[in-house]
Parts: sequence; C-alpha cells; structure tokens
Amino acid sequence: MSILNGDITHILINDLLSSSGGAPSALLTLASTTRSFRESCLPYLFSEVGWPHKSKADEESGLHFFPESLWPYIRHFRLEWFDEWTEPTRLKWGTMDKDGNYVPRDLVKFNSAIAKMPKLSKVTLTCPFFIPQSLFQSLGLSRSLSAITFVDTPLQIGITSISPATFKQISLTPVGQTLRVGDGPTDPRFSDITYFMRDWRRKYRSQASWNQVQETQASIAFVKSHAIHITHLELSGSLCSFGALSRIDWPFLKTFALTGNAPVTQPYEPPAHVQLFNVLARMDALRDLRLLFAQSKAQEFHILGHDDPPDPAHTAKLATLTDFAVSNACKLSGILNYMSSLRRLAILAIVDLPRWPIALGQAEVDRVLMDVAASNCELNHLRIIVEDKLTPSVCWSITSNCPHLQVLEIERCGYHDGKSVSSWQEFLEALSSLSALRDLRICMQFPEYDDVDEFESWRIVRKDCAKALAMGLKLLGKVGFEYRKRAGTHRYQDAWLDFEISRSKGGDVELCQLPAMWYSFPEVWESSRLPF
Repeated sequence: MSILNGDITHILINDLLSSSGGAPSALLTLASTTRSFRESCLPYLFSEVGWPHKSKADEESGLHFFPESLWPYIRHFRLEWFDEWTEPTRLKWGTMDKDGNYVPRDLVKFNSAIAKMPKLSKVTLTCPFFIPQSLFQSLGLSRSLSAITFVDTPLQIGITSISPATFKQISLTPVGQTLRVGDGPTDPRFSDITYFMRDWRRKYRSQASWNQVQETQASIAFVKSHAIHITHLELSGSLCSFGALSRIDWPFLKTFALTGNAPVTQPYEPPAHVQLFNVLARMDALRDLRLLFAQSKAQEFHILGHDDPPDPAHTAKLATLTDFAVSNACKLSGILNYMSSLRRLAILAIVDLPRWPIALGQAEVDRVLMDVAASNCELNHLRIIVEDKLTPSVCWSITSNCPHLQVLEIERCGYHDGKSVSSWQEFLEALSSLSALRDLRICMQFPEYDDVDEFESWRIVRKDCAKALAMGLKLLGKVGFEYRKRAGTHRYQDAWLDFEISRSKGGDVELCQLPAMWYSFPEVWESSRLPF
C-alpha cells in the first residue's frame, strides 16, 4: 500500500505542477498538510534554488544558507549576487581589495556545501565580481555537475580550473550584454538606469578592450577543455573568434548558439562566412544552429557570403540542420532553400537595449517562405516576428508554403490594438488547411479597449476568438493571442494571452487560461513560466 501511495503522490504532485505552470504555490499548500506530503514535495520544491536572499541574513552570522537537510534535493543552483552590495557607498556582505575589487564574504558557505549536493547537475552564476579560484575548484570536484551558465559575470583564466568535472552544456554571456527580442518581456533589471550605472559595471566598461582580450582567451580555453563532451553550447560573439573555434573538434555538439555581436573578423582573415563554416565543419553531430546576433548599423551578416553559386560544402552543411534560429541581423534570402532537413525555424528581431528592433516586413516574409517551400523540407514548427500588421494573406502564404506545420507562432514587434479590417473567419479559413496544427500563437488585431476596464473586455474578446478557432481547427490544443501589457508607469511591452483547449466527446470546447510564459534567451523553441 505504501508503494501505491507513493505512486499516487507522485502523480498528484506532477499534476499540480503542470496545472500551475510550474509555480510552487499549490505545492507549498500540499506540503503544509501532512508530514508525509511535506517529505514528498521537498525534492520538487528545492530542485532549483537561488542564493543569497536579502531577507535571510543577520550581522552576526552573515548570509543564511540552506539547511544541510535540503542539500540532497538541489539539482540547479543559481548564485545570483545583488550588484548593489558591491557599491562602495553601500558595501554589504563583502570587502574591497587593494585594487578596488569587491570580494564576497560568505561565498564559502556555498563552496563547502557543493560536495554534499549529490544531485547537483547545473550551476548558474550571476556575480558582479571575479569568482574566487576556490569555488571553481569545488565545482570541478562535483561528480554530478554537467551544465554551467555564466551571466553578467567577469571571466578570467581561472575558469579552466573547473576540473575534473566534464560539462555537456555550457553558456557564456559577457558583462553588460542586454538584448531585446522583439518588444516582449525583458529582465526588469534592464529597465532601471541604475543597472547600467553601477560602479563595478562602469569600471568594467572603462577597461573593455583589455577585458575582452582576457575573457576571449579564458572562454576559448574553457570550452576547448570540455569540447569532447559538450552537446549544447551557447556563446556570445564577444567572447570568441571563428578562427579559434575552427581549431577545435566538437564530436558530440548538437546545439550551437551564437548571441550578441558577431565575432570580429580581422582584415587578414578569410571572410566571416567562410570562417563560420570552418567552425561548423568540425561539428559532425550539429543539428540545431542559432545565429542570434543583435542588429547593428554595420552591414548584415552574410551566412553564405556573396559567392554565386555558394560553396557546395557550405550548402551541404545547411542541408544537415533540422533546427535553425536566426535573427534579422543576418542576410536571410537564399539560405533556407538549401535546408532540406529543416523541421523547426525561428526568425527573430534582436537588438541591444535600449533600442527597439525592426522585424521583417511582409515582402521579406514572403521571400523567406518561398525559400522554405523551395527546400522541400517538411517544416513542422515556425516562429516568426514580423513588423507589419498581420493579414489573412500572410497566413495564406504560410499555409501554402509550410503545409506540415504543427506549431505556429506569429508575433508582431510592437503590437497594438485597433480596428481590424479582417474578420476571425478570414483568419480561420487561411489556417484551416494546416490539418496537423496543434499549437497556435497569432498576432491578430482586436478592437482597442481601455487596459484598466474592470470588465476586461480585451481578455473576453480574445477568449471568444480562441473558442472560434478551437471549433474550426479540430486538433488545436493551445492557442494564444498577442496583446500590449503595461510594464511600468510609462512603458508597455508585448505579451501573450494563452489558452489550453480541452474537448469533450460531444464536441464541446473548454478553455483554460495558462500562466504568462516567455522564452528565456537564448532558448527559442520551448517557452517557460515568466519569472517576474
């Protein structure tokens, strides 16, 4: 009977997590009922944790750490140090060394706990200071650790001392890389001018040239030491060079994402596109390529260069990719028609904050879709950000060129409501030929309502439209609509209102509103619950 109860508890917990979008509130309520439920919930509640906490500290013992009884449950540890603690006038939980660099005081608490976290598989480091060598060494001794992420954290050659741990997933983002994808949700920190004015960050920017040289050397040395094991690599173009990457073999790398600025190519080196394919040629297992560069005033990044016809070796490599995500900082025409194995495609608009990106116009969208059709691939997942108001003709173009779609997301960069010239029925007719469509997000225009309307008319009209689409598209399981959300006193941003569709045997349709979701950059395929 105890085994049966354990199985039922497991099912119940998973059901609570899925129905709440991963939010812990329902699980906390269950854990507070009985001791048995509490013990069953602990591995889920503490599988991913963040530290330190501002409210959990005192002057005598410093920053409070998790009780040792919880350490065996931790799988993902996020070390997220508050950068205001490093301000010379507000110094907290650390000291300044002779060079004016912040040195954290209580980091030893995490350092000493690592060896007693047997399930620790991932560590995310967001630290406004140089991480001490002792922490790298402790991480290197972890037998379970397989993924590591550096965000807004200074890198130095000491990173190579994370050994003998072997990483399958590595993500490296430099200090101050702040990107906007479309006009959707961004980390609230980036909306605050103090983020850019912190003393340590300004000091770091003042030494940008020297720091970039140092960080590039450290990053390349680090990924090279783990290249034989890596299956997933996310790397900022500011932290690497094509030349260095092309001298490394990547036998098991399946996902390769380049973010931020495109790697700098020196005048004496081959053209950037040649160097890119020299890198890709060393990645025999590569299937998911993401070129997520930020738009700039410089010339577009030409993936195949200006050669006509392009190098057969380059087009042959494109034909092996099943997943391709690209920003419109890249020249798109004449690329997709070579991708005969493509199954998932994402075309995004990305720019450095605080600027706003410019997405693809309708003519560009049509050209891209014709290239997809020319490749004869069976594309089943399309995510695209567009600049212009969506019309049924764009949907007709998508359905005629990509008839196998199961997942379709069309986002408008800078969405706004207004008087639509097209009816719901016209959009439904345009999408009806997608017989396998199960997940739809669409930036249809709705009448403009006051966002403080107590009747929430903007929400009601979208729910009514969701029901109409669910009745017309028989396999549809989820549907979402874009809207403009207030993100501050004087600012709005694009957001999604999503519904899950359930169907009864009699054909009736029920809608359940889902929690707010987003794509945690550089993830482009699977959305997760919005954390803020």
